[in-house]
Amino acid sequence: MDRMTTMHPHALIDQNTVAASWNGSPTVLLTSQNIVMPQTPNGTMIFAATNQSTLNNQGQISLTSGGGLPTILDIPALTSQPTINIHNWQANNLSVTNISANNNTPILAQAVSPGIPGITPQTLVIGTPLPLAMGQCAQTNASPQYMQLVIQVTGPTLGIVGVIGGPPDANGNNGYVFGVNSTANTGPGTGVPAPAGYYATTTSNTYAYQFNWGSSLVFVSNLSPSTAQTVSILLRAL
Repeated sequence: MDRMTTMHPHALIDQNTVAASWNGSPTVLLTSQNIVMPQTPNGTMIFAATNQSTLNNQGQISLTSGGGLPTILDIPALTSQPTINIHNWQANNLSVTNISANNNTPILAQAVSPGIPGITPQTLVIGTPLPLAMGQCAQTNASPQYMQLVIQVTGPTLGIVGVIGGPPDANGNNGYVFGVNSTANTGPGTGVPAPAGYYATTTSNTYAYQFNWGSSLVFVSNLSPSTAQTVSILLRAL
């Protein structure tokens, strides 16, 4: 009998560790493999996971931190849109394990936030478009006025961008995730709720987000799947 069908999935957590000092960079986890971030930032972090199986295999990821109960995320098969989890793990560790039932279910995992050791963001110059490849990030301080963040993919591939900045919401988080070239128009102004973890998605190749966060930091990261094209980021004053 297959071992995966008889063992409780939580028994796999923290076994088969392939990266004990993970810095959030895009990493493919095979079934039962584990990665650990020794210390998360004490602020919002965006976690993204994409099922890379070419078969119709539902995936699952376990997130554990600080000795707490695991958070189990379902990672759907045959879709390039990442599953998103936005959370503040309050400087505790974060352990990520692929607990998918089928062995042929590789999952691409990423985590982004300002201040993760080993990550050096590019400089986002206000008024100048910046191309970001998958896994790359950039940051700058906003001007104390209304700003517009423009996310664009010039080709037909899905683009997923995570943004951290501004005041926290009721849950203490200040992360936003946007999708362009998506399968549906969702989020504010559409009448359709965005998928869990997302702020908005659009079928267009461009999305513009207006905000006024004073002179606070704006951190941007490309969370697109591995097959996606480069995403162009433009931050401009209004």
